[in-house]
Amino acid sequence: MNVYSTLHETQLPRVSDSAITSLFETCDANKRKLILVWPQTGDFDTMEYAWWLSRAQVHLKSLDLEVRAVAIGDIPAGQKFCNYTGFPAQHLFVDAEASLHRELDLYKGLTAKLPGLNPRQNGYLNLLLMCAGIGSPGTLKD
Repeated sequence: MNVYSTLHETQLPRVSDSAITSLFETCDANKRKLILVWPQTGDFDTMEYAWWLSRAQVHLKSLDLEVRAVAIGDIPAGQKFCNYTGFPAQHLFVDAEASLHRELDLYKGLTAKLPGLNPRQNGYLNLLLMCAGIGSPGTLKD
């Protein structure tokens, strides 16, 4: 697998306008690119990365570095995420099905399923378990 080709060929909805487009469409060909593939838009680490990147926008621009990010979620979740963190909506793409994550063979996280819970509820359960350090090595230490 060629990661660059995969990222270059990926077409996802952009949070700012819902356009399904390439992650690189609005990137200047002469600038370096930092493509971040995040977990869910509501994940603590994702929000922390976004806050730091938002604060560093001027510095990143001075380095001729363009940042784009993909997170698991939908457009409304992406909009809330950008409003909350200050991350530019025109630079965030969402993937409701985590297809890019699967294609890149990224860690899936916990996938515990309790009978009687719907997929969203199981997702929250797994998130809470990971926050407690279960299936997320180093969490408690950090």
